[in-house]
Amino acid sequence: VYRFDEEMNPIKPGEDSLTQVLASGTFLEKPGLLKKALKRQEDWAKLVPGFDSSEVDTGAKRVTTLEESLLKLRNEQTVEAMVEESVASESDDDAEEFNGTDGNLKLMNEDKAMLSTGQGYERWEDDPCEFEEFEFFATSDGKQEPIPLTVVPLPDNTASKKQEDAVVVLIRHGRTPHNNLGLFTGWEDPHLADDGIEDAKNAGRLLKRHGFEFDVVYTSWLTRAIQTAWYVMDELDMLWLPMVKSWRLNERMYGALTGKSKAMVANEYGEEQLKKWRRGFAIRPPPTSSYSFSYPGNDLRRTKYVKDLRISWSETIIRSIESRKLQIHRKFPKSESLKDCMARSIPFYTDRICNEAVNNGKRVLITSHENAIRGILMHICDIPVEAMNQLHLPNGLPLVYSVKGRCITLLDDGSGKDPMEEHDFGPAAKYLFKPCEITDEFYDEMEKRANAATASADVSEKVAA
Repeated sequence: VYRFDEEMNPIKPGEDSLTQVLASGTFLEKPGLLKKALKRQEDWAKLVPGFDSSEVDTGAKRVTTLEESLLKLRNEQTVEAMVEESVASESDDDAEEFNGTDGNLKLMNEDKAMLSTGQGYERWEDDPCEFEEFEFFATSDGKQEPIPLTVVPLPDNTASKKQEDAVVVLIRHGRTPHNNLGLFTGWEDPHLADDGIEDAKNAGRLLKRHGFEFDVVYTSWLTRAIQTAWYVMDELDMLWLPMVKSWRLNERMYGALTGKSKAMVANEYGEEQLKKWRRGFAIRPPPTSSYSFSYPGNDLRRTKYVKDLRISWSETIIRSIESRKLQIHRKFPKSESLKDCMARSIPFYTDRICNEAVNNGKRVLITSHENAIRGILMHICDIPVEAMNQLHLPNGLPLVYSVKGRCITLLDDGSGKDPMEEHDFGPAAKYLFKPCEITDEFYDEMEKRANAATASADVSEKVAA
């Protein structure tokens, strides 16, 4: 709009120019305003992802079209909030001269916003747990009960002792763009976000520091869980491990809520109905349509390999007529309650994982999803049904189940921080972290006594001889 000389002084347009008719000279009418605006713009470029479109993002985008739109909206809202904050901090005169909305300052390139799912912006946090009311956990005096949390300390020596006993380590997948945007993900299949990759890598590094090795890995059919397993195994230098994938370890199927945020669902169905779907253990969300993109039966990757679901005759007839040839179609879930999800994850653990691995003394790694892992934990930790929706599992945090002691422990990461303050497990954490029935020290003492008894018997035999 304006031309400048070498000293950055504005050159006034000619009398026949129409520039002044269309332009505002806000930044030039008062000394220092342009300098302030440029400084402010430079600060915003450092703080707001997507503000400075001159930056080059060499990484592959791990976002869908929906995620891209919502991330762009999030970035623009951040810019608007910063503009309002900066305007409020200016004096009244300065605020009149520059209000950030005169139409001539383009705050960000809307055509090419760099979308980052890292830690450059505040994450849209998920709710800490499903319920807002915690009467089920209230004590008579209103005080919170202490949780007998067991944290395995870091080994003293650099060459940590290898984990040789049967063990089950459960890890919820790393964060995804859907998690960062607060969307119902379910069976939708986003990749890990950049911070989700770090979640998985950190879990692998922590397990390596504690000397963990595994014999087999179980995971779901969803990309985020598979990627988490791969990054963990990569840190352990165990990419060669056999990996068993099963749809029974998939996340809960959210039906028509898939891909929507809690605010979107509340606007469409109402707050009360949203609470019922999220709080009810056996209440299913509205089912998705057979023609929906989110219906698992429309994904060839699933329909081709799933053989352990009963046949849906209605879907088989409709799809056979449409394709003019016989199309056997399985009864994929169109919506699931938390109870439905656990009804498939628990039997898979007891009938498959336990029989194949745990009962044979193998060391098992399970990378899955919050609701599927909840089911397994409900079984092995005897968590009551009333508490299941109030158990929250952090992304990328290894939960170590001791087969001997029948208890869940956490691993010390060396930070010195209290895990209960660092992570939110929800009010049901007291059922998750219970004292071990039999500790490792007990087994060590029994082994010492057995060795002593054997040595004494050998001595007696020699004396008798």
